[in-house]
Amino acid sequence: MISTYQYIQMDKLQSGIRITVRAVIVQDNKILLIKKDSPNEGIRYTLPGGALESGETLHQAVIRECQEEINTPVNAYDVLHIADFFIPKFDPKPYTRHQLEVLIQCQVPSEYSPSSGPDPDKHQVGVEWLPVNELNQHTISPNFFAKLLINLHSQEHNIYVGSVT
Repeated sequence: MISTYQYIQMDKLQSGIRITVRAVIVQDNKILLIKKDSPNEGIRYTLPGGALESGETLHQAVIRECQEEINTPVNAYDVLHIADFFIPKFDPKPYTRHQLEVLIQCQVPSEYSPSSGPDPDKHQVGVEWLPVNELNQHTISPNFFAKLLINLHSQEHNIYVGSVT
C-alpha cells in the first residue's frame, strides 16, 4: 500500500528511473564502507557505488565505481538486493526521483588496504572496514542499508525488498 506521503509526491515524480549499483564487500565479518562527512549530515557511511551509465552492465558499473571510489578493481558476483527508492528533492523546485538500488556481492583483492580512489563520492573522507555486528552503532546512508546488511547472511532476507521510502 502506498503511504499518503508517497502518493502526494508521485504527482511530482521525475520522468525516468535512475539505476544505481552498490558493492557489498564483506570480509572477516567486516564490511567495506565509504565514510562521508558534511556540515548538514555529519559523519555517515555508505556502500561504494553509483549510477549505471548508458551501455554498461550492472557488473561493469560496480567495478568502475569501486575503482573510482575505493581505489581497487573488484570481482562482482550475485545480486543480493534490489529496492525501489523514492527520494524527495527540493532544488530547483520539489520533485521525487525514482531510484532503483541494486546491491551486488563483490570481493576485493586479498592485499587491498582501504583508500579513496581518484574520483571519490561527494563528501567522501575515507574508506573503512566496519564490523557487520556494529553497523547499528553508526549512521548508515540510506538508513535501510543497515538492516539489509546486518541480515545479509540470515535466511530472512529477500532479494527484492520493494519500496524503501
